[in-house]
Amino acid sequence: MTRRLLALVALLTLAGCVARTQEYHCKQDLNAAETFELQITPTSLVYRGRNFRFKEETGTRRRYQDAGSENEIEFNPIDGRLLLRGPSGSLGWSCTRYEGIKSN
Repeated sequence: MTRRLLALVALLTLAGCVARTQEYHCKQDLNAAETFELQITPTSLVYRGRNFRFKEETGTRRRYQDAGSENEIEFNPIDGRLLLRGPSGSLGWSCTRYEGIKSN
């Protein structure tokens, strides 16, 4: 009985530690018709189907880098600002987090 109880407690504890994906809807600063969906976990970011790995965090800003290390994304989840830096320049985006359905 004690083993089953310990196993249940361990399972519930681990279930609470699962990395949660946050999703955002982003609009380009220069062209609001240009949009995409952004997915973020504690260790990665998916930008237009491309994976970026976590690089560093400074204050509220999180930096991610792609596999070729040519592009870097800086994201601030507090104000929803995303900046993509690459060899050909940079692009700015405004992102809004998707919230769960709220019941009254």
